[in-house]
Amino acid sequence: MNDLVRLTAAELTRLRSRRVSIVAAVVVLAAVALFQVLIHSEVAPTAAAQASARQAYEAAQQTWQAQHTQSVAECVRQGGGTQEECESYDPAPTEADFQVTPPPFDQVGVAGVSTATYLSLFAAFLIGASFIGAEYATGSLANWLTFVPRRLEVFASKGVAVLLASALLGAVAVFATLGLTAAQVAGHGEPLVRAGHVAAAGGRAVVMVALAGVAGYVIALLTRHTVAAIAVPLGYGLVRTVVAGFTSDVDAPLAWLPPYLPELNLQAFLEHGVTYTQYRSTLADGSDYTEIEKHVSFGHSGLYWLTLAVVAVVAGALVFRRRDVT
Repeated sequence: MNDLVRLTAAELTRLRSRRVSIVAAVVVLAAVALFQVLIHSEVAPTAAAQASARQAYEAAQQTWQAQHTQSVAECVRQGGGTQEECESYDPAPTEADFQVTPPPFDQVGVAGVSTATYLSLFAAFLIGASFIGAEYATGSLANWLTFVPRRLEVFASKGVAVLLASALLGAVAVFATLGLTAAQVAGHGEPLVRAGHVAAAGGRAVVMVALAGVAGYVIALLTRHTVAAIAVPLGYGLVRTVVAGFTSDVDAPLAWLPPYLPELNLQAFLEHGVTYTQYRSTLADGSDYTEIEKHVSFGHSGLYWLTLAVVAVVAGALVFRRRDVT
């Protein structure tokens, strides 16, 4: 155990000194700062901005009141739907639509957490992949194994170092965003609505960022190249686009697939469960359909990511234990 701790400390030092790690961290933190600038006018609007938004809202409301009845009647006459359906097509304007009042903290806070999370996911994956990919490319991995021939300890120390560094990056990005957003909202005199809910989402986000770093590390280890590791999610995105049409209809060949897709399970983990929609055609030509809502639970997504993490780490360890790295 002491040897593993010393090796992990050495790997953390090497990881911290890498240019990719520094650049990725700076880019993520710069994006966090930029997010605060972009939301400032929303969470802390000036009196003039609020007055202008109020005028726009009142004008839109007057227009809606003058035209709504006629619009609904025209919709029904042209066969656009029932009275209730046509009513729903033309809802009344709300103050939220025109930002008459600042958005609640939970809304802007979750948006900030999501922004920081996805940026950190990409950065952590890149850091993990480039860390081991560069060692394969330069031959330093073979040199390191001549000094420390215990391969499983080397594999574990590098993986733990990537895990800790990714978790730190995610925690700083997510909770800096959360803290700065809360400061802006509170400074404007608005309540921190559902702050605990947003903080919990941030904690779950840190877990996913840490796993993203490990994923980059394992994939690059298996492929022996940083670029090949980066190509894996890009290739997945291409395949996902091609098969999308076979997953949206409940009668399609791959209708069973969505609960096992990584993007849906990522969303379910971050949001503590998520609902998605599939369709069923009600006419033979597909011109009309009904929507069917389905749910992916937080427990399902947690087990999904735990299973993938275990399989990836075990596969990486087995390959690294036997592979020729020269």
